[in-house]
Amino acid sequence: MLERLAAALALIVVGYLVYRLYGWFIMRRLVGAGMGLEGYTPGKPAILYFTDPGCAPCHALQDPALEQVAAQFGDRLQIIKVQALENPHLTDAWGVLSLPTTFIIDTRGRPRGVNHGVARAPRLLDQLRAIGEASPRLVEPDRVDSLS
Repeated sequence: MLERLAAALALIVVGYLVYRLYGWFIMRRLVGAGMGLEGYTPGKPAILYFTDPGCAPCHALQDPALEQVAAQFGDRLQIIKVQALENPHLTDAWGVLSLPTTFIIDTRGRPRGVNHGVARAPRLLDQLRAIGEASPRLVEPDRVDSLS
């Protein structure tokens, strides 16, 4: 019984390590090969968003989350939307396995994070903060009146 538990635990640990190694490998490959993105402007952080018109979670959850993040950053953030099925070479190059998938790209054009599946606005904001991109503080309208 104890041997089976140890074997199961070992399989879980190995699976987790393989998953992390795969993510690291994909990021290294992208940095080495260039990103291949049209419309990307170096010097600004970006969120690369792989979607598809038939993806319900993309439209119901991911699009509103990206709109919230874009509203906080304004023109200081690029959101690059890629139709995954129309661009299979790009989808394969980035190692996209599910939709939606988002990548966080720093100001030097390096992929710094990936989200397989829906990533809510707080998670995206945390990832942008982790690479040194803080969103501007939003002042609530009631607060503005009390300050003046």
